[in-house]
Amino acid sequence: YCATCHGLDGKGAGPLTELMLEKPGDLTLLSANNEAEPGAFPMLRIIHIIDGRTGVRAHGGSMPTYGDIFMSEAADRGRTGSVLETRGRILSLAMYLESIQQ
Repeated sequence: YCATCHGLDGKGAGPLTELMLEKPGDLTLLSANNEAEPGAFPMLRIIHIIDGRTGVRAHGGSMPTYGDIFMSEAADRGRTGSVLETRGRILSLAMYLESIQQ
């Protein structure tokens, strides 16, 4: 999901960037750019961005809210644990982002 805009390496050079008005951020610098606690990965803030609780401006509109996307995908497959599946996918993404920090 993230690679379309942020690239396979998370540095902001995905295939859609040439169509965007604003270049996507480098996801490998989230810890380095954390103003609240420099050097620490902002896990809760990143989870809120991914799930849509905190809006992010990108290419003239908000970044897709993957909480809604993941929830609808799980519901489409008839998953009774769609909320847990959605939270797990969001946490997995956030933990991956934490693992690629420079």
